Amino acid sequence: MSIDKWLSDEEDLKKKQQREELYNKLSDEKKKHLKKESIKKILEKQNKKKTSKKKQEGLDHFFLNKVMEFQDWIGKRTYLKGDIHQIETWISNLNRILETSKKNKKKELNKKERRDLLIQSFREIPPKFLDEKTRIAINKKLHGYEKNNSDNYYLRKLKKKVQDKIKEFKYYKILQEILEL
Repeated sequence: MSIDKWLSDEEDLKKKQQREELYNKLSDEKKKHLKKESIKKILEKQNKKKTSKKKQEGLDHFFLNKVMEFQDWIGKRTYLKGDIHQIETWISNLNRILETSKKNKKKELNKKERRDLLIQSFREIPPKFLDEKTRIAINKKLHGYEKNNSDNYYLRKLKKKVQDKIKEFKYYKILQEILEL
């Protein structure tokens, strides 16, 4: 069984044509109503993103204020050896603030949204780029299906290959910068 059969564009075209036919059969009032609903959904998504960005900016601002306070406090000290315990406390608090900021960024994209984005990105990879068994294993992982030992083997193999390619990418990036001089 070939992977090309699974990714046939004919099915997508048929679905698109069916959607267009259904849409054309609707009355003008229903079309306007659907457009208004889709606009409302888009606006709601944008508002959610804006509020999460504001929260993140607030945390970033808070962190910078704490760093400035620490800088002022340490600038006033003349003998730091006696203040080692307080310096450690300041640094651990700043580290905790930074960690919570990172966690909040990760929570912004919940698992479902992140999985949907990954599935869409995975569809952009050409079928010939990966062998069939690796592609099947990735599909099982993305959709949450039960994997067997063979799938785990191909995923481990791919992980190793990706790590090697990322190392090579760093070197190519340096070479690109050299060539652009």
